[in-house]
Amino acid sequence: MKRQINIITLLVILSLVFLWQNIEPNKNFQACFLDVGQGDGALFRTTSGQNILVDGGADNHLLPALAQCLPWWERSIDYIFISHYHDDHYAGLVDLLDKYQVKNIITPTDKPDNALYSAWLYALDRHGLLEQTAITGQKYDFGNGVVLEILKAQDVDSKDANDDSLVLKISDQEIDYLLMGDLPSEQEEVLLKQNINLNSEILKVGHHGSKHSSSEDFLKAVQPELCVIEVGTDNSYGHPHQEALDRLQKNNCLIKETKDLGTIIVFSDGQKWWLE
Repeated sequence: MKRQINIITLLVILSLVFLWQNIEPNKNFQACFLDVGQGDGALFRTTSGQNILVDGGADNHLLPALAQCLPWWERSIDYIFISHYHDDHYAGLVDLLDKYQVKNIITPTDKPDNALYSAWLYALDRHGLLEQTAITGQKYDFGNGVVLEILKAQDVDSKDANDDSLVLKISDQEIDYLLMGDLPSEQEEVLLKQNINLNSEILKVGHHGSKHSSSEDFLKAVQPELCVIEVGTDNSYGHPHQEALDRLQKNNCLIKETKDLGTIIVFSDGQKWWLE
């Protein structure tokens, strides 16, 4: 009997140690560029314990992808940012609302008029959530040197929602992550004329590696060290286009694609970054 008690005590202690090791705050900033097929979705986990989700893919790929980066007991998303209202960037978020407690949702100015957006609004209403409209220049301070800034949020009065993509820069002290949504080169040029500091170590390549994004002038301004392309295998668009890959390679950027590697996980400690 005493032996059984000792074994049970040992198991309890080991379980508590395991939980403590896994529940303690992240020691490093973590960026997960999620494998959601032909779409975008990226999760950022701060050293203060917040979860920031940018886009959510086109379908039910999102939830299993999130499970690769979040422990099973974590059911809270502090912020969702939707870059623009194309299906491959937010359709997966409808189901996410049933599984996670979401606190804030930041969205572009331009809203679509279609069945998916109606379903999205219905899901928001069921969960008592409201969209908050993104504002250019707005900053979110997550503590420990982690700041998210909206570099572009204005509606450019275009029929193409790609033109209205939010551009986000997440800084972990000296390490910057630049997220371009599906912004085309013409709108990249607008950013360049505004003399915005685009320099970033990690670039989420615009529009899944389309030849119509990531211009040479833009890449010279960003000077990325790591270029992540979120793209699906054998997609009908032919993404990533060779022209875009050539420009990235010309700028000595390390290129990683979700179609080849699955979810791509990057860590940073405020001074340097590394791949898992």
